Amino acid sequence: MGNDSSRREFLRLASFGMAMSTCASGALASDSKLFGVPLPKQVLDFIPRKPLNYIQFAEAVVELENEADHRGLPGSPLEIGKAQSLVDLAEALYQFAMPRLVALIDRSESIDPDFADRAGELLAELHQSQHELPEALTSGQLGLGRLLTPMRRERYLVEPEPAQGGIIYVPGAPPASAAQMPATSSDGNDEAEEVEVPISRSRDFTALKPEYARLFRKLVVRPQYQESVDWHLALIRKSRARYEKVEAQTGVPWHFVAVTHGLEASFNFRAHFHNGDFPLTARTRQVPAGRPTRWLPPSDWESSAQDALRLLGYTNQSDWTLERTLFRLEAYNGLGYRSLGVPTPYLWSFSNHYERGKFVADGKFNASARSQQCGAAVLLKLLADAGDIRLESAA
Repeated sequence: MGNDSSRREFLRLASFGMAMSTCASGALASDSKLFGVPLPKQVLDFIPRKPLNYIQFAEAVVELENEADHRGLPGSPLEIGKAQSLVDLAEALYQFAMPRLVALIDRSESIDPDFADRAGELLAELHQSQHELPEALTSGQLGLGRLLTPMRRERYLVEPEPAQGGIIYVPGAPPASAAQMPATSSDGNDEAEEVEVPISRSRDFTALKPEYARLFRKLVVRPQYQESVDWHLALIRKSRARYEKVEAQTGVPWHFVAVTHGLEASFNFRAHFHNGDFPLTARTRQVPAGRPTRWLPPSDWESSAQDALRLLGYTNQSDWTLERTLFRLEAYNGLGYRSLGVPTPYLWSFSNHYERGKFVADGKFNASARSQQCGAAVLLKLLADAGDIRLESAA
């Protein structure tokens, strides 16, 4: 690479296909390999940071899988997509890498905790690409205002910039017009579909009850996500005993514990229930920081989950009807999507009710971004349809 044209060609090849990369400079920065080939520092300095780190993250997941196989760790019924190249899935890194890391933890947790921690650390890093800071933790709701000091989240993985025509909104902005908002479709295409009833802008539970019941009744999983939602159902069933243990200690229904664990920690049993912070051998760093206040010991996941549920005021609640459950979940994450006329992905992602539109950073809405997490309402519908739970309607 002795001249500018050679350097440009090298950079073009190094970044080929990575325009939609989602890893930022913090991820695996100490690694100095590309596709397993050691590279000198002066070469690494020329390669764009985001493409390199995206490749490194995908490579790290595959290396862990190969190491688990080499060690002879038992297989897991949660293994999925190992034949898929994560490097080719830049736009859906979370969706496809998260199950593979969860499976690695499942394979190793009981027999090789150190290996499980390595997978858990990667999963905690990946989790930040989709995690939104819940509104309840920054607005004083649920009596948390005096306990918590909002802090800036570092995102190891960042969302793509808005596509051409994308609009950035901020909470409190006037509602977007129908022409501005993305069209929704039931089959994953971009063709517009007539909306039966607009999403209510109300923040009152009584006013929203009929909407929750209607949307839940008409919820359909988008075909392109069917394999993913089937995996989620299998995972929740496999982990049910752990969720039921937390229910016995808090009174919070096990299925509520399960879906909250998925959205707030990406089902990571090696990280804190509150926000996915790793490791469990230390208190949380992000909001809510310093939790649990008394820690080490026990420093186990179940104790972390109990602390989070008590902090959020979910214990000692008597109303766990369908509508109250959905409202409790949405209100915790934030009702800001309603001011934009967008069904919140926190509830409806992977379903016919949600196409795109996401807060990609605190106070920044990207109309073209899509959530890669399965929504809580979708998970509850899966469990209800399979007969694992019964959700009574208050309507």
